[in-house]
Amino acid sequence: MPEIKVLPEEVVSKIAAGEVIERPASVLKELMENSLDAGASKIEIEIKKAGRGLIRVHDDGRGMDREDLRLALGRHATSKLNVFDDIYSLATFGFRGEALYSVFAVSRLKMASFRAGADSGYAIEGEGGRVTAELPAPPVKGTTIEAADLFFNTPARAKFMKSDAAERAQLIKTVEEAALANLGVSFRLVIDGTEILSLPALPGGLWENLKNRAAAIFGRNIYGGLARVEGKTAGMAVYGLVSRPDALSATRANQHFFVNRRPVASALLRQAFYRGYGHMLTGRHPACALFVELDPGSFDANIHPQKRDVKFSSENEIFKTISNTIYEELLSKQTAAVEMTAPAGESRFAAPDVPAYREGAAPPPPAAETGSLFDAPGQAPPQDAAAAPDWRGHDLAYLGQLAKSYLLFESAAGLLVVDQHAAQERVLFEKYLDEFSKGSIKVQPLLVPLETELSRSQMETVLKWRDWLNSAGFEIDQRGPAVALLRAAPALFYFTQPAFAEFLGYLSEVLGEPEKAAEDIKRNIIATMACKKSIKAHDFVKPQEALRLMEDLKKTKDSYHCPHGRPTLFYLSGSDIARRFQRSSAL
Repeated sequence: MPEIKVLPEEVVSKIAAGEVIERPASVLKELMENSLDAGASKIEIEIKKAGRGLIRVHDDGRGMDREDLRLALGRHATSKLNVFDDIYSLATFGFRGEALYSVFAVSRLKMASFRAGADSGYAIEGEGGRVTAELPAPPVKGTTIEAADLFFNTPARAKFMKSDAAERAQLIKTVEEAALANLGVSFRLVIDGTEILSLPALPGGLWENLKNRAAAIFGRNIYGGLARVEGKTAGMAVYGLVSRPDALSATRANQHFFVNRRPVASALLRQAFYRGYGHMLTGRHPACALFVELDPGSFDANIHPQKRDVKFSSENEIFKTISNTIYEELLSKQTAAVEMTAPAGESRFAAPDVPAYREGAAPPPPAAETGSLFDAPGQAPPQDAAAAPDWRGHDLAYLGQLAKSYLLFESAAGLLVVDQHAAQERVLFEKYLDEFSKGSIKVQPLLVPLETELSRSQMETVLKWRDWLNSAGFEIDQRGPAVALLRAAPALFYFTQPAFAEFLGYLSEVLGEPEKAAEDIKRNIIATMACKKSIKAHDFVKPQEALRLMEDLKKTKDSYHCPHGRPTLFYLSGSDIARRFQRSSAL
């Protein structure tokens, strides 16, 4: 007898289901994508027993007639393509024709649908891939699918499912991702009889809907720290909401990436996102709802059975566009509030390519932002923050120094409080980058070289960077196998021995391979670390030095943040101070 056998269809269906349906959230994702591809404007989801008991999805899409309803449950049945080359131009979510087939194979399924103009609706019931009944159904617009008793016929797979809490969390995340990606569609999620999410589609346009979705999904605290970003290159657009550098989180839990509205878990996109922050993360993590729009022919979503990862035809261009957009946009922000107003004249939801992307290299100043000064992190701005004057346009009267850390100035009948260390960092950071870009770094030889001992591996890394560091103004030498010497440094900076040791130790851990790092990222890392050695808190500052610092701060591109994203200053108006003393008028 031959040893090779053709597997029965029942076995084949279960194997196929194992590739596509990993857990209840996989079922939900596939069903919602079918609803979206059917043109739904409203999707209602009901979950019982963490998805093991029931996953019910109802949409108001185009619906199916009786014949299509039967065909939809077959393997490789799809309305998305006709020939293989259609794969490279698809703008829909699904196309392989295995989703419903796979769900049907491992559940007890009911599917009812009604197409406008038909005499009635139709329904199909079955289990384990076998149809048991075909029935007439009420003429309710759209399609309803119920997948019950998930994995009832594959108990081995059911054993590998996680706890109910973990599965529920993944189900909720799946809906949240779909709601962020499809801003013109209303979503409602009910789990075990309790409404978890109710996200209507509003008429205010893309940004207004994204604002409301982000506030509901991320929560007000995280949402309050998000900034709007937009960028565009030939054939590619990037836009969305990302954390400001002063509003980072302890985990990556609130990071969402989308390619043509498809939620993806792409290492390339995440790395580009992080690279955009340069050295501003300080061990913490940004949140995001970041969207990439590409020609469908420039990426492949079929490399993963669940279409979760994608492969790009131009990875370098995508990496550069995302990282540059994040960095440039974050640097340009000069207010702690997110500017979220919808574009003028926009009165309805539009497709995700509607943002007015920047065409030039330098972003324009925000046109509608009010309140140009940052308040302390984590605090609500004063009530009259919207009327706060731009301190750079007013004369400053130096009042003194508080705790040898903060400089106090009278400005526009109010009080300007400046973090002297953060302000000095910003000034030195930009001066150094300016000298670097012009190739005119002023180098100061040290009379007595500073030295520090590194591990062997750290020393090897530093030596790889020695030539580049020399071009950056740092003359570094070696004595013995593990001792590094600093013989010269940029004149802007003053290094003590401990500072030099920290500087090199850090660089040896983060720099990697010189030839693989982008030039602007290398400069920013060096500048950020070096400027940390500037004037410190608890240093005495003379009045003329304080005024000189503010004159230098006025000339910077971003006078409101240090290089790490912390605020450099905040403003208290006269009326706010009077209010605190229960006075009826300003000072």
